[in-house]
Amino acid sequence: MTKRFGFTLAEVLITLGIIGVVAAMTIPTLISNTNGAQFKTAYKKALSTLNQAVVMNVALADSDFASIAGDETADTDYSDNSVSKILQDRVSGTSSVTDAYFTAVGDTGLAISDDAAPCTGSGTPDASSCTDSSSTYSLSKTYTSTDAKVFSFADGTSFGYLIADKNCTKTAPCYGFIDVNGKTGPNKQIESADAVQDVFPVLYYDQTVEPATAAAREVLFGK
Repeated sequence: MTKRFGFTLAEVLITLGIIGVVAAMTIPTLISNTNGAQFKTAYKKALSTLNQAVVMNVALADSDFASIAGDETADTDYSDNSVSKILQDRVSGTSSVTDAYFTAVGDTGLAISDDAAPCTGSGTPDASSCTDSSSTYSLSKTYTSTDAKVFSFADGTSFGYLIADKNCTKTAPCYGFIDVNGKTGPNKQIESADAVQDVFPVLYYDQTVEPATAAAREVLFGK
């Protein structure tokens, strides 16, 4: 009787097929989890960078977000008392990438929804949802190359904001976004702490930059 050593071709093909199916099912999840972890880390780092920048500006120029004036245009020039100047002067390696960013995002711009915006804040609230000055409303903004600026930090993270926003205080904060991988896709707003995308809405006022949505807060303060 002849003894058989090794595997037959059919057995090898079946094994490879099983491995392929398992890989197809698990690799996308592993990639998503890895990207999500990287996005979370970059987001927290960007928040820290922005907060350090405004604190440094207070120390060196006695000016914070409450005293800023808006930028007149979205080009590379910036006002002497503006978010642009704080970023350019206080964050090493910062550069304006507005045109390149919105070319990548598209002509329609980047739509951002912020929850729990105060009725005393910037924007135009739905009057039916504002019963008094302490209530909140859902705020949606679209950032485009004509009404917003986007700056890139040395690590590739981007921060965008509306050029018209000024005098940002706790009772009337201004809104922007952090895109942790710049113009690289998917350029989508975070959906939840378990479905992390690359765009995180933020609000800024006085000497503070903080998350503007429940999902973004969960990433920052969650375990």
